[in-house]
Amino acid sequence: MNTGILTQPIKKDLWYKEPWLLLVVGGPLLVVCASLFTGFIAYRGADQVVAKDYYRQGLMINTNLQRDAKARELALHAGLQLDMANKKIVMQMSSKQVLPDIVQVSLASSGATNGSVEEVVRRLPFKLVSAGKYEADLSQDKKLESAINTGELHILHVKLETTDWRLTGDWLNPLQRNLDLSPSH
Repeated sequence: MNTGILTQPIKKDLWYKEPWLLLVVGGPLLVVCASLFTGFIAYRGADQVVAKDYYRQGLMINTNLQRDAKARELALHAGLQLDMANKKIVMQMSSKQVLPDIVQVSLASSGATNGSVEEVVRRLPFKLVSAGKYEADLSQDKKLESAINTGELHILHVKLETTDWRLTGDWLNPLQRNLDLSPSH
């Protein structure tokens, strides 16, 4: 038997110089670092899970459904257009029932400011000027008027409402297009 092979000392590297150490410890260490980084990103950019007024919003769902059903029953239809020369929003409305003297309009717009997105809701009253024709004065809200004039607003979420019914819709490019609103089905 060859005893020379058995008598040679086995060369051992230090534990941290072993190539298998990178394979055994490196993968899990990389996963831990990636998960810590992902957790940091998630914590820093976390959205609110629950709205602050969640209970009131939950109660309003049934009311909104009833108001939408009433709008369908009345066969409401509204057409909106911007009249920037007179600083007004003009609305033509038709219904099976007598129309009210004042209709509340809520205009919601969202825009990026300083990297954050904020939603701004503006409320204007539409006043009846003739049979089925309403007008809202834009000069009551200088910021809205300025945003529309400069073309900063590309989309408005419109909600026409009374205590009995409501119509909602999105107004894309308000300077270039008119908006037709009908009850949702």
